[in-house]
Amino acid sequence: MEPDEIARHIRENGCCIVEDVIPSGEVGGIRERVLRAQAANDAAHQAREKATRARGHRVGARGVGVLKQAINHDQSFAPYLADRRIVGALEIIFGPWLRISCTDVVVNHPGNERGYWHADWPFNQTNASNVPTPYPDAMMHASSLWMLTDFTAANGGTLLLPGTHRKDHNPATGDIAGFDNEAPQPTEINAQGRAGSVLLYDSRQWHAVAPNRSGSPRVALIVRYAPWWLNLNPTHKGTPEHEMMVVETGGKNYEMEPLGRDVYEGLPEEVKPLFRHFVAG
Repeated sequence: MEPDEIARHIRENGCCIVEDVIPSGEVGGIRERVLRAQAANDAAHQAREKATRARGHRVGARGVGVLKQAINHDQSFAPYLADRRIVGALEIIFGPWLRISCTDVVVNHPGNERGYWHADWPFNQTNASNVPTPYPDAMMHASSLWMLTDFTAANGGTLLLPGTHRKDHNPATGDIAGFDNEAPQPTEINAQGRAGSVLLYDSRQWHAVAPNRSGSPRVALIVRYAPWWLNLNPTHKGTPEHEMMVVETGGKNYEMEPLGRDVYEGLPEEVKPLFRHFVAG
């Protein structure tokens, strides 16, 4: 699909699968590299998650491994982040001067628990910084899941509720009358696609972690793209907004580390503009 068709799908349906973003001959090597990096940092992630739960905050599903700001640990996927179809579609929606707001590895291990229904930052009301409900009918942030393994119904292809990107609220806090944010829903679907494909979606889209009933991990890279006008500082450790809204309140928030200067300097030239807003040093 061309960028205008991808943009139309996102506006109408809330999401779109863009195929073959990472070539089939490259995706296996990238998967193995990010899996090693995630495993090496798993103990630190589990410690952070335990501390967050101890403060009474809801965090991700058990059995799901995460590596924050994966690009600081491995840059093998970096050349594909400025894919012309993805960037082109989002520039149609947001205008120029896109920024990447996160690059996280997420691994659904066999037997992981099902997650709760939510929307992504800045629409998740459990976060210290969020857009108040009712939301304006405007797309403000784009999320994407880069499939480093095939996504299937059996191995935990992310659960979606089609059409919910146009709602003026989301179910993260569990306070929508008549809606159980932990339960399966009649209209839910699994995102499915070949390794190397990208699920690109409006961050308002309601979704949930799906259980992996296969015998192998389901591996993905989360990449979010923001327009220049969206304030990312509440998610950036070390900024005044993060200190005031998250640290000083003891709140939970989506959080991101800056790119290392050496990592940034080694990025492809067409990718650097997507990261220059948050580089250490």
